[in-house]
Amino acid sequence: MALLVPCTAALAESAGDALTPVYVAAGQARTPPASAPLFPPTVSPSTAPQTSSPPPATSPSPVDLPSPAVPGSSRGAPSPGAVSGEIVYSEGQPQPNEITISQALDESLMKSPRAAAIRAQYPVAKAGLAQATVAPNPVMFLDRGFVAEQVRRVGPLLVPEPPWKILFRFLAAQSLYKQTKTDLLTTLWALRADVRRAYTELVMAQESRRTLFELYELTERLFTVAQKRFQAGDVPELDVLRAQLAMSQSSIDLAVGEQRLIRARQQLNVILGRTVLSAINVPLLPAFLGPKPPVLTKAVKAGILPDYAVVMPQLDELVELSVTNRLELKSLAQQFKVNQANLRNAFSAAVPNPTLALGASSSGNAPSGPKTNANFLTLNVETPMTNLNQGDVAKFQATERQLKYQLASQKNQIVGEVSSAYNNLLAARGKIREYQEHVLRESSEVARLSRRSYEVGQTDINATLLAQQANIQIRQQYLDGVQSYQQSFTDLEQATGRPLRW
Repeated sequence: MALLVPCTAALAESAGDALTPVYVAAGQARTPPASAPLFPPTVSPSTAPQTSSPPPATSPSPVDLPSPAVPGSSRGAPSPGAVSGEIVYSEGQPQPNEITISQALDESLMKSPRAAAIRAQYPVAKAGLAQATVAPNPVMFLDRGFVAEQVRRVGPLLVPEPPWKILFRFLAAQSLYKQTKTDLLTTLWALRADVRRAYTELVMAQESRRTLFELYELTERLFTVAQKRFQAGDVPELDVLRAQLAMSQSSIDLAVGEQRLIRARQQLNVILGRTVLSAINVPLLPAFLGPKPPVLTKAVKAGILPDYAVVMPQLDELVELSVTNRLELKSLAQQFKVNQANLRNAFSAAVPNPTLALGASSSGNAPSGPKTNANFLTLNVETPMTNLNQGDVAKFQATERQLKYQLASQKNQIVGEVSSAYNNLLAARGKIREYQEHVLRESSEVARLSRRSYEVGQTDINATLLAQQANIQIRQQYLDGVQSYQQSFTDLEQATGRPLRW
């Protein structure tokens, strides 16, 4: 079986092109895309480094190796049985099996086993309504004295329950059912946050992998240049060794990044209720490396990157929105109703239920008779002198006072959560905007000029390596900003209790 190794691909700067890493079988000829490269190589693509060691061989799953055609590639279809695959990053073009964040949220609600388990609790909660209508069963009473008394009494023993008790008990069960329904909606709302985090992790893993692949490609090119300059006697062998070390480190980081991407895809598949190895992709983020900002696709603008054309609401508007829609406050309000229903039920339970026995009575009238037959009636009523259900009454009255404090505490906590998430979101939006407008482009240009300066002998390899590392670090910081934005957006959405669309 042929061995798969990642090879160098061109980085296209123009809109619609993107980083295109291509997996080919070891020993197979490599044809780079015909698009204009972002960092033009200084050596012929056919000249390979003599001692270059490729990154560790991986075994990507079919999820990682879709097979669309490489734009501009002259390579034909692989022969039957040949091991080859491609990962094509094409900005602005949907990938195979691509899913937006809105589609992921809808799919998790409909197909996720976790959502199904939450919904299955509704019938369990509703069963409490039937339980509230349960009344004591009648008892069959039989009293028979064969010899001494010669008495036989038979009939039902009834425990009639006042109708208001059943009504109060049913109202309490109904209020508890509504509270349970609100609590289950809260659990579903938390599942939405888990799906958003899993989706964001996949986006970050995909973009981080692209950045790491670019770093490997740049170090490979730098190693080629250092080796040629060393063979020409222009630089010491130390430059070659340092370039080779940088390439080895980037190869290790790339392998880790690929494994992170596989894990993120599998985790999103699991939470969506798919099989763990199902093919799934998410939209790619624009590079923001050209002189003009790229056009954001609808999928990216709606769920991943901030849309600066939409004005964010003020903090007081979000606080008002959270107080109106937060499920925790609705649950507390329902707990008030449950407690009031339980308090009424406790007052009604202070009135005891009577015990009524009736039926036929027969007596032999020993010792001489005659035998008599008649009906009997027995009534037993508990006297409420020491037990007035005062314990439950006091407990529910104290619970009502505690719920008032709990409601004020919950509102205070919600305001704090909204304020914190709102300010974090503003900070992340501002950071992302600065990176998109000029930082990413300037960092990429500095790295390009630094590498070009080394190629023409104006700087040493130390400055070039530092510039490349700084460029990759800035790219990672930008991705960290996007992840922070998504986390803040998720927190704010959870804090307000409503889906946000900006």
